[in-house]
Amino acid sequence: MKFLLLSMMFMFTLKECTLYTKHIKNYKPQKLSVDESFPKKSIKLIDKIKLEENEEVIISTINSIEILDGGLEFLIIDPSSKKTVVFNYMDGSIKNLILQEENWLRYFVAEKPHPISVAIKGKLKYINTDDYSKYDLNQNAVNYIKYSPFIIKSINKQHILLCHANMFAVSDEIKENSLDNRVFLLKYNSKLNLLKMVVPEVLHKSYILPSTFEILSNGNYIGSSSNYTYKDKGNIDSIVTVASYDSTGKFLGNIGYLPDKYVKNQLIYQERWQPLLTNINDSIFIAYPRDNDIYAPGQKIRFSLKNLPYSNDSGLVYLYDYYRLKKVENSRYDRFEVANLLPVSIIYTFNSNGNFGVVLLVFDKEHPMGYYYIAQEYDFKGNLLSHTKINDEPGNQIRNFVFDKYNNYLCIVSKNKDGWTLEKRKW
Repeated sequence: MKFLLLSMMFMFTLKECTLYTKHIKNYKPQKLSVDESFPKKSIKLIDKIKLEENEEVIISTINSIEILDGGLEFLIIDPSSKKTVVFNYMDGSIKNLILQEENWLRYFVAEKPHPISVAIKGKLKYINTDDYSKYDLNQNAVNYIKYSPFIIKSINKQHILLCHANMFAVSDEIKENSLDNRVFLLKYNSKLNLLKMVVPEVLHKSYILPSTFEILSNGNYIGSSSNYTYKDKGNIDSIVTVASYDSTGKFLGNIGYLPDKYVKNQLIYQERWQPLLTNINDSIFIAYPRDNDIYAPGQKIRFSLKNLPYSNDSGLVYLYDYYRLKKVENSRYDRFEVANLLPVSIIYTFNSNGNFGVVLLVFDKEHPMGYYYIAQEYDFKGNLLSHTKINDEPGNQIRNFVFDKYNNYLCIVSKNKDGWTLEKRKW
């Protein structure tokens, strides 16, 4: 009897897999009608510089770029090499190198312990490495301390650099060599000296993520967030994506929630759900990579992106089935299969001198490269102001976009066999 039940379950699973496979593999992205009469703007090449590299600086990846000092220099963070490099914005030469673990980490962990309140675990205090013996901690525990900057932003009027970071550090009220994972907001001056560290409050209902953030003119802090309790409630109001904090890190409230398209298709906290945040004159614009709607705090839709070649809406319906299929097959997700279901992704948003700027990655099998980019600008009412197609090159592939607010350039960072380049382009 047991064998019969197992056989029936196995046959049912095969039938399910066949069904899932059929509609996933036969799926074709939904094409939209594109207004070809819309005046397209070319992004003219103004300048192109090569990023200097040497024995100390070999750039593997770039996860954050910021243009500083009125457009005279720019800073990149390479998480692979754990280095932060400041370049001359005019010629790409190296101006300063920061070894994150040796310089930035030592300042506020090894030399300056900070008391932190965590509601879940009670009171925690980070330990000076010289005091490990007092808590019966092995001196080698310092090797477990990690500090990884994720997102950086410059605030021109205050001449400071803000860094949204993640840190694992030893605490005196948890087990030996255990690590407490926390997110920090670090403020630096133009010389990259640490001025202040803000630790966002962690509550049972919400916790900040080292993903995207914005600072309002009053000092309040808006950041990407998640929560512990959404499974208990099971409704959209509990699936948090954005939270607000004051200038000291005190939690003010949740202001963003997962879009209906994600929740209804059972995606919850997965498939690139983390929001992209853009601050335009203290108005927050919230974008989700797989959603074509742009939101305001409180889950209000500001407007929908226009003149796109494809829609993700029908592909989102099949995505959950795709995940289940891969789980049954015990195989990894294939990014090209996912791209076939979801051909349009928001990869970068920015304040384009008072307008909302967005860069989208479009997968298209008919395109020579199999994909291309679209850069757009919208006004506050959601009117499309500019629409530009950007092609990639096999030998010089685009890796990053960054907006230069000082010169109104959309900069493109690419990598080829000779290294990295930064192109300054202007509408």
